[in-house]
Amino acid sequence: MATYNKFEGFIGYMGLGAVNLNTDVLKVYLTNAVPSASADDVKTDLLEITAQNGYPAGGTDITNTYSEAAGVGTLAGTDVVFTASGGSFGPFQYAVIYDDTHASDVLLCWWDYGSAVTVNNGETFTVDFGASIATFT
Repeated sequence: MATYNKFEGFIGYMGLGAVNLNTDVLKVYLTNAVPSASADDVKTDLLEITAQNGYPAGGTDITNTYSEAAGVGTLAGTDVVFTASGGSFGPFQYAVIYDDTHASDVLLCWWDYGSAVTVNNGETFTVDFGASIATFT
């Protein structure tokens, strides 16, 4: 199972109101560059894999929602399926969520899949968010 991690800068952007988890467009993209929780803040800090063979530049919208109940905030999103077509894409080891609405493309969080993955022609790769992406208390 992939390991969830958050970028430290995201908490600062959220606290300043620069990121709206309910109305901003959040996207997931794939990278083989090792993320740094403390050093990486924006998408240009973390190189995306090459757009090709079914993997789109900039990744894919996660159709996010944000809700709050009893003082607990929950960020949810729709699982994203990437399908290789006409060849393979990758390798990548990390799936990263960023705020595509913010002018700087603020990084929120990432999942580490433990080893490099290449998706071959006709195969799919699903970024599965489970019941929620993150909770805030």
